[in-house]
Amino acid sequence: MYAWVIMLLLSSTGPIKTPVGACATAVESIDIGYETIVEGKARVVLVGGFDDFQEEGSYEFANMKATSNAEDEFAHGRTPKEMSRPTTTTRNGFMESQGCGMQVLMSARLALDMGTPIYGVLGLTTTATDKIGRSVPAPGQGVLTTARENPGKFPSPLLDISYRKRQLDLRKKSIKLWQESELLYLEEEVAAMKQQAGFGFDEKAYMEDRISHIERDAERQIKEAQFSLGNNFWKQDSSIAPLRGALATWGLTIDDLGVASFHGTSTVANDKNESDVICRQMQHLGRRKGNAVLGIFQKYLTGHPKGAAGAWMFNGCLQVLNTGLVPGNRNADNVDPIMEKFDYIVYPNRSLQTDGIKAFSVTSFGFGQKGAQAIGIHPKYLFATLDQAEFSRYKTKVEARQKKAYRYFHNGLINNTLFVAKDKSP
Repeated sequence: MYAWVIMLLLSSTGPIKTPVGACATAVESIDIGYETIVEGKARVVLVGGFDDFQEEGSYEFANMKATSNAEDEFAHGRTPKEMSRPTTTTRNGFMESQGCGMQVLMSARLALDMGTPIYGVLGLTTTATDKIGRSVPAPGQGVLTTARENPGKFPSPLLDISYRKRQLDLRKKSIKLWQESELLYLEEEVAAMKQQAGFGFDEKAYMEDRISHIERDAERQIKEAQFSLGNNFWKQDSSIAPLRGALATWGLTIDDLGVASFHGTSTVANDKNESDVICRQMQHLGRRKGNAVLGIFQKYLTGHPKGAAGAWMFNGCLQVLNTGLVPGNRNADNVDPIMEKFDYIVYPNRSLQTDGIKAFSVTSFGFGQKGAQAIGIHPKYLFATLDQAEFSRYKTKVEARQKKAYRYFHNGLINNTLFVAKDKSP
């Protein structure tokens, strides 16, 4: 699959990673893409997953009682669109599905410079394995580690974005002083070099080279300070949970997590276990009672693909950020009473229009006892860091890019030229 995409469409010569994690493939792919960009190995990453329906896999899922039985469902008067019923008392296995889902990841700086539409900010990605077990379709408790923390008597001051800003300003002043002292010392350094080298010493070229080095080093120190007090402030700090830290990076708390998109396969064990995981995360991190997270169970509509599952869920949540509309589980005709104990979660059976969602969670579980979780943040928090002039320039670039994309797509659709194999690199 990747070979012909690169050979005929992308013409890339950069790094590539090809994750396979069963139903958690797409979110695991997001996790790898995130790390690849943060580590500086790539500037743009295509992530996601795909699969096709296979008779062998479907047969074995049926043998392990993971999928719904169409004959039984028809006997109970169910139509095909009702056969996937996450969280209900009558849920009886997932509906097979197939397809593809993907996202394009890049740093915020590159997105702003290129004028690419920003639909969300990737705040956190984690993967986890589960402990020993005997049920392949039932997820375990591995992703609870996203909420792991060993808090002190008082909350860490690093959780306060104003405190971090003050520390960053102090770091920048310190770096500025270092830079000035290095430039002053450079005069002494040049004088010593002239004395040693004599008339063959090129003072101007040497000064330019050293000044350039000092400026690059100062820029590197500023970036390190920004990382250590920005996206990375909570890492390696056992008193701050990854989930809490990812939200606090943007000045948010666990109470600001508006929706949770569930793996929600419609199997008896998954829906109960996954609800327990999310509920325990919320409780452990101190979410206020009565402030329940809205649950999204979109597999009532899409069925359950494997490779594309997490990508579809993630894209669905990006749509929620854009519109504020939280889709309901329309097949939730009778929510299982066992879900009542998960009081940090609401199981809506119809769509709810909110006044805006600040952040979302996506959980995806793969056969083989591996799970993944991703946290998305509304892009307005990124735009709030820009001044008016930079935001206006970005807006202009986005509008121009969208017009070109619209024209290119419709031209390709009309003339059957959406796929054009390249003959040479761009």
